[in-house]
Amino acid sequence: MSVAPSLHGDGTSRVARGSRAQALRVALLWKLDTFFPPDPRAFLGAADQTRRSMDLADSTAGRYLAELGSREVDVLDFGCGWGGETLWLAGHVRSVVGVDIEAAAIEQANRASAASPVRNCRFVHAQSDVLPFPDQSFDAVFSTNVFEHVMDLDTAFKELFRVLRPGGVVLSRFGPLFLSPQGYHLYWACQVPYAHLLCGLDAVLALRNARCETPRQATSWESLGLNGRRYRDYHGSASAAGFILDRFDRIPVRKLAWLARMPVIGDLVTFGIDCRLRRP
Repeated sequence: MSVAPSLHGDGTSRVARGSRAQALRVALLWKLDTFFPPDPRAFLGAADQTRRSMDLADSTAGRYLAELGSREVDVLDFGCGWGGETLWLAGHVRSVVGVDIEAAAIEQANRASAASPVRNCRFVHAQSDVLPFPDQSFDAVFSTNVFEHVMDLDTAFKELFRVLRPGGVVLSRFGPLFLSPQGYHLYWACQVPYAHLLCGLDAVLALRNARCETPRQATSWESLGLNGRRYRDYHGSASAAGFILDRFDRIPVRKLAWLARMPVIGDLVTFGIDCRLRRP
């Protein structure tokens, strides 16, 4: 008489094997972490994030302004976060609007704006992928380190095309992209290159939670705000929206430009993208 294998027993063994594999990945990451220690002091609260982005704005938004040429412009800061770069821009352009999908970020930006003397700046919470602005509202869109968090790239680029005036431009530098060494975006908790690809989500989260008073749980990288897209995905969505791509350059890791241009492996050494998109 034959006996069918126990599904419960087989399932339990699979779970056990999975648990052991997960424990090994966590142990590996902790070991690698001793060679690439992070700086936990880099973790910043909301107000500190505003100040930091304002301090860096001269080299980020300032770069966009220098390329734009004119300061008599109405600018949209796409993905404004805590508002520091937007507030800096207010002192250099005719008007600026910061927009973000994170309500908490907009609340912090509004607090910072209320405490500042600027009056040509406002912040708007976008509750969906559709931007809450009329067609052709802006001369330029600036965006720093945002597109790697945008889940629906097609809609995002189409919306930016819609709200730009003819001849208007999107100027953006963003990264790290997901497949790059720190594509998991947890600098303050982990600096192990490619930790997310080598050890997986659970191991990275375990290390992160050990170093933070507010632990997080997630079932996917997308739920942590990382879209996982590659260079070709951004390029394709920007082109499909109708933009003229004046510039769409890879930002290589450690100046490995020749390697970043190679098929397949190039995504692993492409830190980010520097682009200038123009609406005809």
